[in-house]
Amino acid sequence: MHTRRASLPTRRNEIWIIVLLMGVLWFPWLARAQETTVKTDPVLLVANKHDDTLCFINPNTLEILQTIATGPNPHEIVITPDQRFAYLSNYDPPGNTISVIDLVQRKHILQIPTGKYTRIHGTAMAPDGKHAYFTAGQTGFVVEVDTRANQVTRGIPTHGKISHMVLVSRDDKLIYTANIVSQTVSVIDRVSGELITQIPCGKGVEGMAFTPDGKHLWAANQTGGSIAIIDLATHKPIKTFDCPGMPVRIRFTDDGKLALVPSWTEEGQLIVIDAETHKEIKRVKVGGYAIGVELSPDGKRAFVGCEHSDGLHVVRMDTLAVEAVLKIGDGPDPMMMWFPPGE
Repeated sequence: MHTRRASLPTRRNEIWIIVLLMGVLWFPWLARAQETTVKTDPVLLVANKHDDTLCFINPNTLEILQTIATGPNPHEIVITPDQRFAYLSNYDPPGNTISVIDLVQRKHILQIPTGKYTRIHGTAMAPDGKHAYFTAGQTGFVVEVDTRANQVTRGIPTHGKISHMVLVSRDDKLIYTANIVSQTVSVIDRVSGELITQIPCGKGVEGMAFTPDGKHLWAANQTGGSIAIIDLATHKPIKTFDCPGMPVRIRFTDDGKLALVPSWTEEGQLIVIDAETHKEIKRVKVGGYAIGVELSPDGKRAFVGCEHSDGLHVVRMDTLAVEAVLKIGDGPDPMMMWFPPGE
């Protein structure tokens, strides 16, 4: 008895089934491989206040990748959570615009007019990315911008004089402003715009940073030469410790162990502080009038911007010594690490 051979169409169907099964099995691997290929390295963004430019820098090789034009006098920077756009405050009088940068295209695409709200300076982003916030220092307001329409939606009174820097709480409920002349930090309900309280700090309070554990807010009293620590649960100052010089900004290491504080003095220093004991570990000599500060994603380098032509100083965190100085423009100050989105 002879066994009947499978017909040609039947064999073709079997072959197609095998091909489809292989596709199902291989697809997840191919998707992961594609994700790997589109993954991009982080880029340090640094704006030069007096050149009206934004530099793209490789934080690993220290190569200056590109420099683009911005609006006038970019003083602070914030990036949307999707990593596609940056907003830069334009501070010099009249200071009534905000620059929008398309980071993917690396192009200045828009100037948002702020009208009667002038001397735009501090920048912050709501956690959901739907709104950005900017201090209009001399007018005593925080300006809210809808990031989808790129339009000003309202001005929120700070009830402080010369509100310079701004933060949004991690739960998106509160706005904090440092008020230089009032020597206070304003706490504002983000939704209603109502003032909750004003926290006494010190002379020239300006730079602020949340501790990584979310328990405290540090506020740098620039002309007072001190740092105030605020309990975020009670909104009460719990300690003020000396920080001689002119502490102007604060950047914590991701593990919360160290605070990096640039001193805006002629000699220029990066002050390294033990965040638990509040004791100084070292003062690193950098360029004159140190101001902006950022850390590399791996925590191995700190970047310190210094006024005018003194450059961007690169500090090794293991030795707390300057390893390089990058001459990127006039007045490198606001900086932020950018993580380019995969396409």
